Amino acid sequence: MKSLRYSLFGLLLLLVGGMQAQDGFGDPPEPQVPVFYYPLTMTCDPDVAGTVAGKGSYAPGTTSTLSTSAKSGYTFSHWTLNGETVSQSASFSYTTVAGPMVFVAHYNLDPIDPAEPTMNVKSRLYLTSDPEGICTFNRTSGTFVQADQYVTVNVTNCDQWYEFTGWYNGDELVSEVQSFNYLTDFQDVTLTAHFRELPFTPTDPDDPESQGGNVQNHKTGDANEDGSVDVTDAVAVINAYLTNDTGSINVGAADVNFDGVIDITDAVAIINLYLNSQ
Repeated sequence: MKSLRYSLFGLLLLLVGGMQAQDGFGDPPEPQVPVFYYPLTMTCDPDVAGTVAGKGSYAPGTTSTLSTSAKSGYTFSHWTLNGETVSQSASFSYTTVAGPMVFVAHYNLDPIDPAEPTMNVKSRLYLTSDPEGICTFNRTSGTFVQADQYVTVNVTNCDQWYEFTGWYNGDELVSEVQSFNYLTDFQDVTLTAHFRELPFTPTDPDDPESQGGNVQNHKTGDANEDGSVDVTDAVAVINAYLTNDTGSINVGAADVNFDGVIDITDAVAIINLYLNSQ
């Protein structure tokens, strides 16, 4: 009886082993499909106009955000993919495809404001006098100056028989002050210092041969009539102003700004004349 049981058990093991062997050598599993990645490139046109983000290699069907940022002087226009316009937004989402993807961010150059100079512009500033040759200037006539900048223009060493009346650009009065700040132009300019001749009055009206003269004959700024314009003239003007006594100065020479009043502003103008002549 035992031998029969063992025989049946052995037969059962053989059947089970055969079934397992059959399952182990059945149909092979299906092969895995390989995943391919495709390049996504991004550039700008012009290439200096901006920066891009989002390029790389992607499996088809991947959603990616592509973006670009403009650099100074450029404005974003649109995106193209393989030459075709795909978006007019600087940043957008794109689902990748199987194949090369070439994105270009197109930019426009910002328009230039015609009112603003775009380069370092220089022009020549000429200085002359009318009548000619009766004075000198604080700067050399005809030298180059930076356009749209202020430069100081001043008359120096004026002939004592002439009185300054103003700076002119052609027929246009530019300034009534001998020393002023001129805003340079984008083209060559000639500034003319105009003078009027002072009438001569002898010291002794009854003597036509008299070599002296009255207060009208003076060198601008030479308040103390010592033949030069310096700090002592400014001091004399200040003293006359503080004491309200102009008897010790040449009023015509001291009234440097020609406003008809002797005050501190004339002293300051004399100091400027002195410094500009050094």
